[in-house]
Amino acid sequence: VEAQAKSSSKHTSSSSSSSSSSSSSSSDSSVEEEEIAEVEMLLEAYFMHVDNTYNRLQTLNEYIQDTEDLVNLKLDQHRNQLIGIDLILTSLTCSLAMMTAVAGFFGMNLNSGVQEEPVIFQLVTLVSVVGALTLFALFVGLLWFRQMLVF
Repeated sequence: VEAQAKSSSKHTSSSSSSSSSSSSSSSDSSVEEEEIAEVEMLLEAYFMHVDNTYNRLQTLNEYIQDTEDLVNLKLDQHRNQLIGIDLILTSLTCSLAMMTAVAGFFGMNLNSGVQEEPVIFQLVTLVSVVGALTLFALFVGLLWFRQMLVF
């Protein structure tokens, strides 16, 4: 009889333990589901924040690239203007070199009798200046016609 009572009490305690275990497991699973939902909401909020930050960084990167392109265009424009000024100064130097060569030929100490003519000095000076200015104007006109000069 005593064994039956022990067996019956074990059976009762195991059934009560089983029912408390099932109610405990259902409350545990609902707590776990709530925790999982909370973690998912936090992760979704962090994901949206990271995605927003990523989009802003992409936009800033595009602005930076556009600004770099604009700066490079302006630098190219200034470089082209400097090249144009260099071409003009080079053509002017070439024209002045032509005048200097003519002056050098007449500055030699040779007795040719040309130095004694009063009109010849003025004629040579006038021809060399007009020739140098014509050469300069032709060179600048050629550059302008080929659109190599940009102002």
